[in-house]
Amino acid sequence: MKATLVILSLILLQQGLVAVLWGVMAWLRLSRGPALHWALGTLSVSVGLALVGQRDSLPVWAGFWLSNAFMLAGFMAMRRGVQLFAGQPRADLEQALVWALVMALLAMALRGGMSWALVAVTSFGLGYVMLRAAWTVMRQLAGEFGPRIAAGCAVPFALIGAVFALRGLIAIVLPEAIGHSVHADNKVNVGTTMVFLVGGLLLQFGLLALVFARLLLLLRHQSEHDDLTGLLNRRAIQQRLREEAERLRRYGQAYSVLSIDVDHFKRINDRFGHPAGDAVLREVGRVLRQVGRTVDHVARTGGEEFWMLVPSTGVDGALQVAERLRRAVGEMSVATPRGVVTLTVSIGVAVADHGDEPPESLMQRLDAALYRAKQAGRDRVELALPASANVSA
Repeated sequence: MKATLVILSLILLQQGLVAVLWGVMAWLRLSRGPALHWALGTLSVSVGLALVGQRDSLPVWAGFWLSNAFMLAGFMAMRRGVQLFAGQPRADLEQALVWALVMALLAMALRGGMSWALVAVTSFGLGYVMLRAAWTVMRQLAGEFGPRIAAGCAVPFALIGAVFALRGLIAIVLPEAIGHSVHADNKVNVGTTMVFLVGGLLLQFGLLALVFARLLLLLRHQSEHDDLTGLLNRRAIQQRLREEAERLRRYGQAYSVLSIDVDHFKRINDRFGHPAGDAVLREVGRVLRQVGRTVDHVARTGGEEFWMLVPSTGVDGALQVAERLRRAVGEMSVATPRGVVTLTVSIGVAVADHGDEPPESLMQRLDAALYRAKQAGRDRVELALPASANVSA
């Protein structure tokens, strides 16, 4: 049995199993849209490979034209799935034009008996689609997963695309080295099918890696963020506080923490209802994000209490941020079915500028400052006593 047919059979088995896997993924609603495209794409490629393997017993139009039509359509479905996954606009018109052009040129090559043109047209078409998919993965997903992971997932697409493009060039320059199709048993075609076998496996692993990387990022986000406001939760902000404390200890970079508490929140719930209370908390969270800098960290730490971690900021800067927050919240209003809600906040401010002070001591000072703000009439900012005062006491 020809070596190319053996490898093609292995590829067919591989693609068929992967098509079933993507179908199961879609059924489980894991990246359902992209998974359906990848399932249909690998299934279409499998049909095309099956036709390639039976070329000796099929009519020319089925063995050559129809097989490549299925394979090109499969590659395009996989590229479209990548575009869906990346949230990129689909290039349906472009792909339809490319498919129509390749199929028309392939029909002309078959009619004219030009074997080299048949191989070149098919190879360039498949290579173009794979290289475009690689570009989408590398460019559109680098921001989400980081450039290294995106590049690693793009490599199989680029590898398969480059091999097909190279095969197309060889078909033009050295047609005798190719034969009339990948079905021909020669060194170039054996190498091409081997690369397709390995690259196809790596490509599917790359797609799976993208799906599970996004799933892990989603789980991490959910574990670190508050469901209601989308802000960090207590555990996540405490981790960032520990990191800032370590930075202070090593490099002497001061930081500040603000504790923001919505005044008379229970009255809001009692008068306007709990849905209105939730809307108020979401709006407060939005204002905190808006007033804070991009490097600041905002968290909802429980009930109506929020924290803001302000890196590289001393007393003056922290008090300015706190006053801006207090005024911004005081100017906001939330419309509810029972009326418009206006509110105020009390804010405690603590500055960490001594590396020897443990984070627990800082938070005790912060709680004391917030307590003073509420006891003094609310709708105000209070600065915590410096750490040296507690030490001397």
